[in-house]
Amino acid sequence: MEAISKTIKRNNLVSNNTQKMLEQLEEKEQHLRSFKSFTQMSYDEFKQLLICYAQEILLQRSVNTQYVVDRHNGPIIKQLYFYFTNNPECAWNLNAGLIFGGKIGCGKSILMMAYLNLSNEYSRRRTTIVHSKTLAGLMKQKGIEFYEKRPIFIDELGREESEVKDFGNVIKPVIDLFALRYEAGSRTYATTNFNYDSLENFYSPFIRSRMEEMMTFVYVPGESRRLRNQVRSK
Repeated sequence: MEAISKTIKRNNLVSNNTQKMLEQLEEKEQHLRSFKSFTQMSYDEFKQLLICYAQEILLQRSVNTQYVVDRHNGPIIKQLYFYFTNNPECAWNLNAGLIFGGKIGCGKSILMMAYLNLSNEYSRRRTTIVHSKTLAGLMKQKGIEFYEKRPIFIDELGREESEVKDFGNVIKPVIDLFALRYEAGSRTYATTNFNYDSLENFYSPFIRSRMEEMMTFVYVPGESRRLRNQVRSK
């Protein structure tokens, strides 16, 4: 970028529009870098922090069990570390958001929330965390513009009502929000129990195509991790 800028300054034939375009490009690069960590940490440090944040979420849910890293979530945690540190070894698009999909109870929400809590603490950006079922009410209260550009995590995407009424007007919260966020280039995270084909039926091909560009779909394998209390007769 610096070399190109110097070339532009030496060449009087280059238009002002080109200079403005370079400035906008540099601003966009700075914007993308702002999502990444400014704290140097090893993978072991990152993993231990992530476990602590996941454990905190479990305790908030009154679940008194240890958060376990295993063959199902271990490789994803390693990729999250690469993603967090902007490492080119990451298998995911470093400049896009993430959507974790998988079976009910497989641990995708805890993993995503633990990562975002860690990221909120150690990066330059804070991500707003909402559940899909509360999104429509929050948008009514604060307006869709409030959620248009800020980084956001939507838990349980596809579980919300597809349409709601606002003073007699029918609105489609997620569809309208994703359309605006796509144009703004906003960072979006989500979890879902559905694949893209199911989400397309719910939201339309128009929104699916934007989701695929805005987020990397990561499948979280494994069965339910939720604690099952035994049925007692007395």
